[in-house]
Amino acid sequence: MKIITLYLFLVINIQLVQGITLQSVYDDAVPANGFNKYMILDPNITYTGEIGVYEGSVFIEGNGSIVNLNQGLGLWVYAEENYPASLHIEYLNIVNGGYNGITFNGTSTGNISNCNFIQNEFGIQIMDEASIIVNNSNFISNNQYGVAMRGTTSSFEINYSNFWENNLGCGGYNENC
Repeated sequence: MKIITLYLFLVINIQLVQGITLQSVYDDAVPANGFNKYMILDPNITYTGEIGVYEGSVFIEGNGSIVNLNQGLGLWVYAEENYPASLHIEYLNIVNGGYNGITFNGTSTGNISNCNFIQNEFGIQIMDEASIIVNNSNFISNNQYGVAMRGTTSSFEINYSNFWENNLGCGGYNENC
């Protein structure tokens, strides 16, 4: 009995140190508040890895938690006319993305509020015909831009946000902005 208790204690502590994958929380999320997947993150846990949203609406209630992308690709949202997809996030810290913190492609939509994008290649990248709104967020020390827009039909609105020490410009934007 003591060996089983010790084993469970070690497994739980290793998960807390290494973090829990964001994908596992996404997979376990259930519909709530009008969203197909409603994710509630614990501020005492560091989440790792990335997710892809290719259909439906997803809400991440970050509660100040950290998603460490570990130089991975980040969070991706892709939508088409027959497969709409959206991502809404509040109070989340997205760090260490090897490419983007978040990418919006196709006709995807999103609302980002009270989030921090720190040390990603790009904080947020918007492509194709995507449309997003960003409110009260910070883009800090990203290797390229805080927000990059690629594609002439994409649209975004940024309100009450800050851009600090992004390597390719204090304004934080890329082309077509």
